[in-house]
Amino acid sequence: MLFFKKQAVWTDVDSLEDLRPDDCLSLRSGASLLLVTHVPLRIGPRGLMIDDQTARGIRQWCRYFDRISFYGILERDPQTSDSSTYWVELSQIVPDGRAQLFAMPWAYDGARMLRHMVAGRRELRQAIAAHRHLCFTLGSVIGDWPAVAAFEAIRQQRSYAAWIDRVEPFIIRNKLADAPVKRMVAECMFPFTQGALRYLLRKSQVALLQGGDTYEYYAADAPAPHCTYDTHTDIAEQIGPAALSRKIAHILAQPPLKIVYVGRAAGMKGPMQWLDALELLHQRDVPFRASWIGDGPELAAMRARVAASGLESLVELPGFEGRREILLERMRQSDLLLFCHQTPESARCLIEALVCGCPVVGYGSAYPQDLVSKRGGGLFVERGDCVQLAERLEYLHHDRLALARLVTEAASSGELYNEDAVYAHRAQLMLQA
Repeated sequence: MLFFKKQAVWTDVDSLEDLRPDDCLSLRSGASLLLVTHVPLRIGPRGLMIDDQTARGIRQWCRYFDRISFYGILERDPQTSDSSTYWVELSQIVPDGRAQLFAMPWAYDGARMLRHMVAGRRELRQAIAAHRHLCFTLGSVIGDWPAVAAFEAIRQQRSYAAWIDRVEPFIIRNKLADAPVKRMVAECMFPFTQGALRYLLRKSQVALLQGGDTYEYYAADAPAPHCTYDTHTDIAEQIGPAALSRKIAHILAQPPLKIVYVGRAAGMKGPMQWLDALELLHQRDVPFRASWIGDGPELAAMRARVAASGLESLVELPGFEGRREILLERMRQSDLLLFCHQTPESARCLIEALVCGCPVVGYGSAYPQDLVSKRGGGLFVERGDCVQLAERLEYLHHDRLALARLVTEAASSGELYNEDAVYAHRAQLMLQA
């Protein structure tokens, strides 16, 4: 077995405004961090590569820890990987060599898990012993290296931080909606896998539960649960007063609604219900222009449906856009971000929209509702209710003062979330483990 190494309690959101990286620096001396995650890694021309957003996160961790070992999962088949991923070498983002990448083998089935377990556990056992602080991104149990690491930390009587970024059973049920046999097998496994995960949560020193949905689902099982957030926007990317004033003036002039979504065209994102809402809006004679920016397995079906419904002049499906500044500018220029997420997840695009002064309108759940609970900027309906969603969009078209007010509130909420603040918060929690 090979391990590829690259050489070299619910938080008050308003408190994030005043949280600075310097708040943690005094604790950094001698603070090594082991992160065991599900993040995909691939072998590039000069060693391991990682997605650019995770690399930015590792750069943030380097502000609080002297040495970082980041374990991810080696891609099973690079030819079928997510085409929306922008791959980088870690040295491009973190040039000082204090962070290293390690790749664990893909083992998400029983046979592969058995084949790799002995060597994998040995690797993680040694890594745990060599680091002062431990953090594991738990998701499942079978073939799940973070869970293996957590069990090993318990055996070594080491404290650790448990990090969960989504509610896995809902994700799996949605993914297997059209595969009843596989879904039945998954349902039979949930009591075991979720029971083990909740046990690992109970044994953790601190739990980082990303977003309101995850917090709501798992907080009761953790001795020290904290709701955390994830974004890679910085303060300079927040919409400014002049741009906000121009945007509101444009909205009040009553042009067609400008609607956007940024994310993968995948079933769990609800692309077909997104189109359902737009078709209903068109039937109500509401003028609009909509764009779904992102690649994914449903993109071809979306394009075919748009062509069949005669909405080609109204709905744009450009595919993947990797230039961050372009994506943020599209959200600044849009009147609202329309989302139809099918599962409880902590999608970064909602935070990015708020930062850009772009209200979030879509299916309500704990995560989006919590994001705007302090200052507003969101409008929500019950999950799956496309008719009510279209009605909300029609209302915003006709009441431009209400839409302008929602834009102002979104920009205010966006001030609460920036990369420095959310990583400083998580670093403070991880330093406890």
